[in-house]
Amino acid sequence: MRLEDAILKIADYGEVGRYVKKGVGVLAGGLMDVAFPFLIPTQDVVEGPSSSARVAEILKRNGSKKTLIITDKTLHDLGILDTMLKGMDDAGFPYAIYDGVEPNPSIENVEAAFAMYQKEGCDSLVGFGGGSSMDACKAVSCRVAKPEQTIKEMGRLMGYFPISFSLANSKVPYIVAVPTTAGTGAESTVAAVISDHAADKKYTVTDIAMRPRTVFLDASLATGLPPRVTAVTAIDAVSHCVEGYISYGHNPRGDEWAVKGVRLVKDNIEAVMADGKDLVARQNLCTAAYCGGQSLNMETTGYIHPFCHKIGAKYGLVHGRCIGAVMPVILEDYGDLVAPRLSKMAVAAGIADPNASQSEQAKQFIQWVRDFDAKYGIDPYIPEIRDEDLDEIADSIMVEIFVYPNKKVYTRDEIKHLLKVIRGDYANA
Repeated sequence: MRLEDAILKIADYGEVGRYVKKGVGVLAGGLMDVAFPFLIPTQDVVEGPSSSARVAEILKRNGSKKTLIITDKTLHDLGILDTMLKGMDDAGFPYAIYDGVEPNPSIENVEAAFAMYQKEGCDSLVGFGGGSSMDACKAVSCRVAKPEQTIKEMGRLMGYFPISFSLANSKVPYIVAVPTTAGTGAESTVAAVISDHAADKKYTVTDIAMRPRTVFLDASLATGLPPRVTAVTAIDAVSHCVEGYISYGHNPRGDEWAVKGVRLVKDNIEAVMADGKDLVARQNLCTAAYCGGQSLNMETTGYIHPFCHKIGAKYGLVHGRCIGAVMPVILEDYGDLVAPRLSKMAVAAGIADPNASQSEQAKQFIQWVRDFDAKYGIDPYIPEIRDEDLDEIADSIMVEIFVYPNKKVYTRDEIKHLLKVIRGDYANA
């Protein structure tokens, strides 16, 4: 029996399954409290407008002779890489460019980039772009370390530690991350989400070995982002900060990153949406995204991301759009279970009235998310969800969530009901 089948069998076993899942979540949360904040490798972070011109300097200093830049065609065609490439050209540092990354990076993208890495004789990697380019880059690093193992195989056992638990760890190439959006936090995280389009499925590969060694937070790269992209990536950053904060996996180090990230989004999103070239506010959003990634590393996630991973993969939807619709529904349904933590977050981030009750403060945070969606054009519902897909989506959610330290556990029927809420079935009820 496959592991996924065993998990589904447990998850579908009524109240017994619910208690087993909750027990696994509590244990996972305890492990994260004690171990994760100290297991995650450190990173060098270079901040400031035009800092990406120094990428070649960092690569040369760390022994690289030639790098593969992994990005998407739009960024390449628009010349967003030019500052970094000029720095490489001026330094006489050779590079190759793979610009075929899709919005939801696929196994095919990873394999094509890996083939180019080998053909060009590269020894380091640069992920340049949004979360898709970062995830593709990190997945390629895993293929370099373990070329005999496919992404599907790395994604088994829920994708944990295919590199670290082997002798391949030292073979992971030096990775530099240069994010051009402020939301995914993928430049900071130890996971990569890769789509299998043939199966309408996303594989999550998680390993501390794939974490980029140096990150460049260069706000000048994001000044040309369309307002909608800015909005959906910013709400994604918020979700990364919130999910672990309200789970059993929360811990003081992760909490600090989470609160800082939400506050930075709250304090800077309006300025950036009014003037996309506001470098101070843009830089703060870059930092917010990085905070979200750090929070994910130390406190992990809950139901919001498993819902969005499958919905996004199934219907080809932008991840941040899914987050904007799913997050308020899930947070509202969690109710009193998370109200003490959510209210604490809301007050610390300056969103809720400090004199209100915990329940009211939690509601104010959820309303802030809904107001964010409405103000910045993020759809409140996902009408693409089809009845005939509900069980397939529920299967994916129940498998992915199994080891996450969330406080509430849903049955299949409860997940299907929530999918209908997210679809908008009860919008006028």
